[in-house]
Amino acid sequence: MLPCLSGILTLTAVTLTQGAAPDAGIAKVTIRTNGGTVRVELTAPALTLVGFAGDPGNTVQRDDLKLAAENLQSGDALVRFNTQARCLLESTKVDADPRMRQGTADLGASYRFGCALPGELHSAAIGLFVGFPALRQVHVHYTTAQGQGAAIATPSNPIVNFIPLH
Repeated sequence: MLPCLSGILTLTAVTLTQGAAPDAGIAKVTIRTNGGTVRVELTAPALTLVGFAGDPGNTVQRDDLKLAAENLQSGDALVRFNTQARCLLESTKVDADPRMRQGTADLGASYRFGCALPGELHSAAIGLFVGFPALRQVHVHYTTAQGQGAAIATPSNPIVNFIPLH
């Protein structure tokens, strides 16, 4: 189970309601399959995941950033594919640097899963909401052998079914 970043919940909730950027509270996930390999890319505003952007200014922010990095490291808890596909996490790469780069301060992670039965891959449960309580939506774009599609996962509806749009 992922620890909750409750120490930043209040700060982030206040920030999100005071005219924050339109993508505050929203993460983006891209899922791409290639045979039995599934690659997942996650990006989200640092403000959404840790409650601040830029260098950590105090011990609380450093601790929140460390906890966020630990949460992002557990990719198989953040994105869980339907069990019939028998997918296992093979590698994780986390970018937990909240400094501004090219006009944004995003955190992110990349995951690679190996699926024993890729033809059975039909859905993913997005578990990001547990460890990141300021997250309101996850915009998921996916490409599978059956086609491409998109969906929006929310805390009350975290399951994404891979129903290709084209």
